[in-house]
Amino acid sequence: MTEPTRDEAPFRAAVERAAQRFRPAGRTPYHFARGKLRGDPVFAAMLRQGLIPADARIVDIGCGQGVLAALLAECEQPQALAAWPASWAPPPRGWTLTGFDLRRDAVAAGQRALGERALLQVGDARAMALPACDVAVILDVLHYIDFEAQEQVLQRVAAALVEGGTLLLRVGDAASGWRFRVTLIGDWLITLVRGTPWPRFWTRPLAQWIALLERLGFSVQAQPMSEGTPFANVLLKARRLGAS
Repeated sequence: MTEPTRDEAPFRAAVERAAQRFRPAGRTPYHFARGKLRGDPVFAAMLRQGLIPADARIVDIGCGQGVLAALLAECEQPQALAAWPASWAPPPRGWTLTGFDLRRDAVAAGQRALGERALLQVGDARAMALPACDVAVILDVLHYIDFEAQEQVLQRVAAALVEGGTLLLRVGDAASGWRFRVTLIGDWLITLVRGTPWPRFWTRPLAQWIALLERLGFSVQAQPMSEGTPFANVLLKARRLGAS
C-alpha cells in the first residue's frame, strides 16, 4: 500500500479511529472495518467530493456492520475537523443514518460500535418501506438479487428520496472484460466465506444500469471507482429529478 499523501493523512487517521469502534465486537469486525475503509476508494471519494451534505438523512442499504456510519462519526470529531485538508469538501455534520442489512451478526456488531449515533436494522429492502432520505447509499449489493428485485429496490429508493436527493450506487460494469471477471471472483470468494457456495450474480453493463436509473427518474453521472484495485467498479451518482 502506498504512503498516504498529506491531504489523505487526516482521512487515514479517521479510518483508524473508526475501526477502533469495532474492537469490542471482536477481531473480525475490527479487521474488516480497517481493511475495508483503508482499501476501498469509495469512502475517500465520497468525503473528498462532498457527496454527503451536512444534515443529510442517509439510508444505507446493505450497510453490513455500518463502516460508513462509523467513518462519518469519526470525521465529525474535533480532531478530524481541525486537521481536515482544505482541498477536500468539509466532512458532513448533523447527519442521521438508517442502515438495513440481512446479516444479523453484522448489524449487531455495527450497532454495538455506533451506539445511538446511527440506527442499523435487520431488514430486506426488497420488501420494506424506506424512510424519507436525502442520500441513499447502495454499495456492491444489487448484483446479489435478481433483475426484477433490483428494479423494485431502486423504485423504493426513488420514492424515499426527496426531490434533488442523491443515490450513490456502486456496481460492476459487466462490459469491462477481464476486470469484471476479477470482480466476480472477488464476490464469489466473499459469498463463499459467508457460507453461500456457488452463488448466482445478476449483473449488467454500465449502459444498462444508467438506462434503468434514467427510466426511474434519475439523472446519472458515472465515475470509475476501482482505484488501487483490479476491479471493474463504477460509482453512479444519481440525482432524483422532480415530477415533469
